[in-house]
Amino acid sequence: MSASFPAWAWIAFTLIAASLQAFRTAAQKWLGGRLSTAAATYVRYLFALPVAAVWALILIFVFDIEVPVPGAVSFGYAAANAATQIAGTAFLLLALQSRNFAVGVAYSKTDVVQAAAFEALVLGAAITWGAAAGIAIATVAVMVMSFKSGARPIEAILEGITEKAAVYGLLSGASFAISGVMVRAAVINYGDAHLAGAAVSALVTVLSLQVVVMGAYLAWRERGAFGAIARSWKPAAFAGAAGGIGSICWFLALGLQQVAYVRTLGLVEILVTIVLSRVLFKEHPRRREIFGIVMLLIGIALVLNAGAL
Repeated sequence: MSASFPAWAWIAFTLIAASLQAFRTAAQKWLGGRLSTAAATYVRYLFALPVAAVWALILIFVFDIEVPVPGAVSFGYAAANAATQIAGTAFLLLALQSRNFAVGVAYSKTDVVQAAAFEALVLGAAITWGAAAGIAIATVAVMVMSFKSGARPIEAILEGITEKAAVYGLLSGASFAISGVMVRAAVINYGDAHLAGAAVSALVTVLSLQVVVMGAYLAWRERGAFGAIARSWKPAAFAGAAGGIGSICWFLALGLQQVAYVRTLGLVEILVTIVLSRVLFKEHPRRREIFGIVMLLIGIALVLNAGAL
């Protein structure tokens, strides 16, 4: 695959994507009081699609980069990505609706570890022992931070593994893990196409499928959601645009680097989210969250130091 990017470019793309995802999440949190969960999720796809389409046109007419039509294999991977993203969201919602939702959320954070396993199975990718240690530490960190109250999160995680919430969380994590692997598989299966063109082609395919599927669901179950989205179009457009630009960067990063590395570094989204929570929603980080941040940074440092560059 042709790509005129330096070896470290995946780090820049991941940091930009993670930061924009945090802004998108903050916008969706604000929209939460105005839209249903399904509608707030739909705006991610609906308003991100035009952003991706415009970027494709810029690549074609400004940079003279071909945006190829996906072949059968790449389309299949893109479709699997679209489906597993929606499935991951659905399982996460089930976890949130369960009695012990904190346990479900904590187990959903195992997506990075699961991504490493699925990537090894599907793409034959391997990671170093140092990177594996970093992924494990970062995963434990975000699981610990998932508990907003209670004195013993590790104990709760271990005891909650038999609960239905944990099952939903693991299924959510698995879905998002497979989603990331499917993105990388879709992009690298474009053969000799330029990375930027392959990435945006895969992204437009994924978003188009998600807009159609989620739109059909809303038309069936929540017809009033379209009017609510229209009334909140400005913040919805911001959330979708941030998500669209972020997705462009995610797809580029995943085309350049292994999923496990990208997803681990992408956990810096949590740090940006904490800052936004402090600034926008006046929420203060707890001592456990500060401890988790330190662990997370150690895990990310190990991954970057393990030859991921």
